[in-house]
Amino acid sequence: MINFTYVHKPINFTSGYILKSKHFRVSIIKFPTQYDNPEKGTETVEIYLFNPKKNVVGTLVALHGLGTSNIPFLLWMGTHLANAGIRTVVPILPGNFTRTSHNSVSGKDFFSPDIEKAIKYWEHAIVDSLTTIEFLKSTDLWSENNCLFGFCLGGMISVILNAITDDFKQTILMTTGGDISTLIWHSPTLAFMRKNIKKLPNKPAYLYPQEKFINIFKKDIEKLKTFKTVEEMQKSDIHPFLKVDPIAYAKFVKTDKITFIEALFDRALPKQSRKLLWEMLGKPKKYVIPSGHVTWLPFQFFLAKFILKKMNVREFKRQILLLKKVKYDEK
Repeated sequence: MINFTYVHKPINFTSGYILKSKHFRVSIIKFPTQYDNPEKGTETVEIYLFNPKKNVVGTLVALHGLGTSNIPFLLWMGTHLANAGIRTVVPILPGNFTRTSHNSVSGKDFFSPDIEKAIKYWEHAIVDSLTTIEFLKSTDLWSENNCLFGFCLGGMISVILNAITDDFKQTILMTTGGDISTLIWHSPTLAFMRKNIKKLPNKPAYLYPQEKFINIFKKDIEKLKTFKTVEEMQKSDIHPFLKVDPIAYAKFVKTDKITFIEALFDRALPKQSRKLLWEMLGKPKKYVIPSGHVTWLPFQFFLAKFILKKMNVREFKRQILLLKKVKYDEK
């Protein structure tokens, strides 16, 4: 059975500044994970906190995507948002970036052919996300005006979080999808998993052959309509990977809390995957942007502006200062 519960313990954390600016400070916060069975190398929760010096108008929690390359872009976005008064929190999910497991590769363990190992990472990510919220509340870093942002893997985690907690006022899902069976066999990003499956001398019946796995998944997706609670779904006999799939949690999420942003030229996520998750979420408000899965990342400034609009924050302080400087120079 999938288990997102954990024993609540006092959070003994350390915090140190890594950047000081005129309007905000950036610190890295660390504390032991409360997940009871972490892999070596993932035992410590790491959070980047972009904290405005004054006039904090909201809190954003940003969950990154699979791997490492997307994380610096979200960290840069954090500086834009903090400059505008949004306290921005970027947790590093277990198995990624500086929390990569011993002898592993950043991001790959969430889609390991060893299903027990893979599910551990999904459980671990949820527990760490829940304890991050707990930490923010206990240190007066939480705001009633809050938003959860999730990109790719972070978007999948965000859907699950919304199904098991009401803490987030609104959520923005960025280029994300569901239906893990489709992702495993058709996403270019998961080509490494297909190679690993083929290398196995005894291929696992829960993943192989492809047609059988996809058909089982389709039948189990139909069963999702019958479950009345998250706990009932988790205790059922549906495929283990479906129990960590956002489409299994989507019906328990309030549609009006979700904003869905889809990339028109997204090759990493098959269209079927994106469409199914959107439909299972109750067809929330959707925006389609003319970009690929990751080609929007260098333009994170525009995403930051969209987040500000969703959180009812008007302008960047830096923009206001530049405008004043231009007017002064014109005089």
